[in-house]
Amino acid sequence: MDHPLSRSPRRDLALARGLAALLLLGAHHASIEYRPAFALWSIGRPAPWSWAPQSALFALQLLALAMLLSRCTRAAAASACAVIAALYAAVPATYHNNHYLLWLLLLLVAIAPTGAAAPIDLSRALRGQLSLVYLSSVVVKLAHPWWRGTGSIIRWLATTRAPEANPDALLSRALSPLLSIPWTSRVAELSVTALEVALPLGLLFPRTRTLCVSVGVLLHISMQEWLFPQLFTFLMLLGYFAWSPADDRAWTLSLPRAPDARLARALDLLDPLARLRIVTSTDALRASLTDPSGRCFHGLGAALRLSLLTPHTVVAYAALSLLLPELRSLGPIPRDAFENLLLAALLLAFAATSQHRAPGLPGRKSSHPKC
Repeated sequence: MDHPLSRSPRRDLALARGLAALLLLGAHHASIEYRPAFALWSIGRPAPWSWAPQSALFALQLLALAMLLSRCTRAAAASACAVIAALYAAVPATYHNNHYLLWLLLLLVAIAPTGAAAPIDLSRALRGQLSLVYLSSVVVKLAHPWWRGTGSIIRWLATTRAPEANPDALLSRALSPLLSIPWTSRVAELSVTALEVALPLGLLFPRTRTLCVSVGVLLHISMQEWLFPQLFTFLMLLGYFAWSPADDRAWTLSLPRAPDARLARALDLLDPLARLRIVTSTDALRASLTDPSGRCFHGLGAALRLSLLTPHTVVAYAALSLLLPELRSLGPIPRDAFENLLLAALLLAFAATSQHRAPGLPGRKSSHPKC
């Protein structure tokens, strides 16, 4: 089996397509978010030019589809970088660090070398870039007088930004009063800064990688659910798959009968990292999933763990948050409540998956399934 950090063309392709999907969703969300800015920009300009910003976002959506559906992945990524740069130059109000990170990651897709002789691959380039995001964030925080352990930024987020940006969020209503207290805001600020130093260092070593992935995922999801939908969260969550094992077939999916061509195709799409080994067990009455440590799951438990093996889950999470941002409730129930319930189920599965996978490093033989 391959080492988690070994080269994997399948993983590179999955990451590139994941970025394409996030580009598609991000361009849709930006077309709504920046509608007032585009309206101001268009004042006094003739009709064809006034449509240019929205046309640029539409072009980004087309380029995202080209990355997803064609073999011109690198050319489409390079073109998307050019469109994003042109949009920012024309309408500076559209600049945001979320979009800048997207631009950087698309640039890596466009320029990352391919072939066995290449010194780096896309996954390694993404690992380096995302580690740099953490470390540069620490430098910025230490240089700003509102950070450095004062808790000022956390208190502002808790008292002003979070209630304004996402007033119906359940986690926001629970956390904001707690983080408005001076000493808790200082502790939260110091903890975030310490994590941003520890995560890129801990991800370097196999022994601490599982723990760092778990903590990093929880960090970004908590920020997402506390504050407001932002592309940064999903870019970082997708980036963690650059540290994921690939091509190891360490998980076993047992089916009561051999899959037909359509089901086999669906399973292949579900498993872009090639982590599943499909076997047929005529003695079994239902499908089961066995993790690398030999523990067996059925039903909803198996489905949740399958979702944790694929970057498609991050894209689905992004779609849940970024599509239809005007929709605040589903009948009498806040939209945020549905998102929280789904995330809670995934996090419980993630905790169980990490617990049973941690002792078994890639390459270790699985024990006999305990089905």
